Amino acid sequence: MTEIAELANVRRPVVSTWRRRHDTFPQPVAGDQAHPLFDAKEIAAWLIETGRADARRIEGDLQTYTLARLGAQMPPRTLIAALTALICLRHLTDDELLDDGTPALITRLRRRAQEADPEDRLLLAEITELRASWLPRIADELIEAAWNTQNAFERVMEVRDRLGATELSVDRIDPALSALAAALADPAGQADRDGIARIADPTAGPGDLLLAVADSLREDQDVRLTACCPDPYLARLTRRRLTVRSVASDFEVRADASGSLEDANVIVTQQPYRPSEDRTAEQTLGALNDLSLQLTTGATAVVVASADAIGRLDPTSEAAVLRKELLMSGFIKAIVRLPGGLMPYRPGYEVALWVMSADYSSPLRGRILLADVSDRTLTRPVIDALATDVLTWRQEGFDPNARSRVHAIAAPVAALVNTPGPLSPRYLPTEREPHQDIPERVARAMELERVLSDVRPERPALRSDLAVRVHPAPPRTATIAELTRGGRARTNRLSLRNGTRIAAELIRSSNDPNWKSLSYPVLGAPELLERSTPGNRRIDRIAFETTYPKAQRSLPGDLIITTVPQPAVLVDHDGYSAVEFPARILRITERGAEYFTPRVLGALLTRTGRVDGAIRPVQRLDELRLPLLPPGELAHFDRLLAELEKRRRQATDELNAIRELLSIAATGLSDGTLTFAGNRRTTTQ
Repeated sequence: MTEIAELANVRRPVVSTWRRRHDTFPQPVAGDQAHPLFDAKEIAAWLIETGRADARRIEGDLQTYTLARLGAQMPPRTLIAALTALICLRHLTDDELLDDGTPALITRLRRRAQEADPEDRLLLAEITELRASWLPRIADELIEAAWNTQNAFERVMEVRDRLGATELSVDRIDPALSALAAALADPAGQADRDGIARIADPTAGPGDLLLAVADSLREDQDVRLTACCPDPYLARLTRRRLTVRSVASDFEVRADASGSLEDANVIVTQQPYRPSEDRTAEQTLGALNDLSLQLTTGATAVVVASADAIGRLDPTSEAAVLRKELLMSGFIKAIVRLPGGLMPYRPGYEVALWVMSADYSSPLRGRILLADVSDRTLTRPVIDALATDVLTWRQEGFDPNARSRVHAIAAPVAALVNTPGPLSPRYLPTEREPHQDIPERVARAMELERVLSDVRPERPALRSDLAVRVHPAPPRTATIAELTRGGRARTNRLSLRNGTRIAAELIRSSNDPNWKSLSYPVLGAPELLERSTPGNRRIDRIAFETTYPKAQRSLPGDLIITTVPQPAVLVDHDGYSAVEFPARILRITERGAEYFTPRVLGALLTRTGRVDGAIRPVQRLDELRLPLLPPGELAHFDRLLAELEKRRRQATDELNAIRELLSIAATGLSDGTLTFAGNRRTTTQ
């Protein structure tokens, strides 16, 4: 039933609802009451007849499920190799059926493989080792459902993890990142300029990124592909994949990357993943530097690399020296920091895109573009805007003042090489972004004010007084690391203190007023994420003081903040709470009161979040850049936040009362213990 839900692209409970409501829904043919199994063709027919699925898509999906069931008896790598070899064999033999129903099927396929691949560069070994006589028929059905061999091959690559070959998927990148890399590489533009796009990937793997870039070419453009795969298994798989694709009529798959980039005018690659305990920024930057030295004049390289290389570095380290040399070389055209979650199998691994170009004649080689889109999802508009920003930069005839950039800023290399800080500043306003929707935001604010007045006409009208600034200019900003830096000199504007690792057995939950008077409230991730009401979880005072004598409690007005499991902020107005790790205490110092109030700081901190698919926030807490508002705006903003907080608290109380009253009425009327007063008087009379 879970697979039926996947076929129809619905949630699992929907299938149960269909079974109850529709008499025509197919009956189980196997399994038991807890785990019923259905005939695949009957399910497909019902979904198509009722308009819940498209015939062309569902047929291919059905073959995938069948293949996954039958293929469970084979090692996944063997299954993928044999299946793709059969698809490639059918492609090379004029789309002739693999299983035509005649005897000696395996012998006949081996003979066809010998004729099609006498040097065993593609598939002869895989067909020779084939023992599953049912697999050719499944391959035929998959090709028929996918309409051609290319689509069938790509369908296998798409579901390779479902077939058990997870080791072939662990380094797969999100399609949005592939689209961005293809847009920044601009193979169509290179083909127009040079007459051909010579695309190379020195770490091609199964060829995902290489083909994503090649597919962005027009049909009338020539292309030559070079893939480097030191793993023989991946090399043969990639060679078969390129063979069945019409876009790749001229290609080469090599085991050794040396010399593979000599004539390439488009280079796209993904640096192999290394676990955090083995990965160093020095390795990433060294590989980028080696690649830059192989660029030919006019060539472009787009590299997906670990974001560690653009973070804060020790200025005396080898990594900092390498990064300085790389930036000063003039090869770096742009650096884009990306959101998390773009490697689905490694959602905690953050990556960045490096765009390199060997345009020696450009007068702007002393400047590079920096972009940070780590706080948003890579939608099509974001990809298009980034591509436009980067592709127009440093091109022949480019005028930096002719157009504004959406996501990128131009930074002088001289200012970057002398700082150990991150290359890509977080939340730095770009040239167009702060101004593009100002009128709409003000109009929406006024509309919301009217909504609040209509809901509660007896209250004084809420006025936010938001208006368009005559001369837009972003306020001065500072990171939390900068604001908390002061130490013994007492010059810091914020103070950041760690929470306490409180043993779970010491935390209790009770509504006893005596218990509350003798205990401290515990504030941690459950309270910040609204999974527990503040004050419900408590710890005995004596137990806390004796067990954690050095632990600090919060003070009134402190902010309790966490980034794990997701970013959240809570203003502790009452104070004197025990703060549970990983939550931390962020306190406004006497000097910090010039720029922040607890409510304002809390509102500014909620500007960050996490992108869908990522398991980490878009930045570390100390990297978060906060605006330093002038005194007039600070006071007005604090008054607005106080009024909004009051109204939200009242609305929450009203919603809770409505919810509880509904529950009491429904329960009492259902069990016969309650009635309505008017009905009772009528009954008595």
